[in-house]
Amino acid sequence: MSRDLSGKWSGIFNYPHTNPPTAFEADIADLGGSIVGTIHEPDLYSQPPGALIAAAIDGHVEGARISFSKFYDDSVGYADMVVYAGVLSEDGCEISGRWDIPGVWSGSFLMIRPANEPAAADVGAVVERNGPIRG
Repeated sequence: MSRDLSGKWSGIFNYPHTNPPTAFEADIADLGGSIVGTIHEPDLYSQPPGALIAAAIDGHVEGARISFSKFYDDSVGYADMVVYAGVLSEDGCEISGRWDIPGVWSGSFLMIRPANEPAAADVGAVVERNGPIRG
């Protein structure tokens, strides 16, 4: 299975303790086996509530298996690296798996993208076949 994972993903991760499930948005660039990008999520401890925090991701894809590490910006006070390991669905629109802060805690996660949103490689093929879009 070789799918381009580039694009916008919506996700949720679950904690093993009393914190509520947390939604996040990810922007991923698939570089042919390596993935990089950013994740934006709510800061559960911000005062007042509602602040978003950003983290960089860096990982790789091998077949349907995906793994990446999430690194928070040092300025937000989160120093732990979070390791994600998941599996891509057959249709390429869902990634599910586990996240882990080694030695601290872990939980499950799910990421989805719309089925009708073509991957970057598919967009290029459409433009090549149909010509540029004119306004």
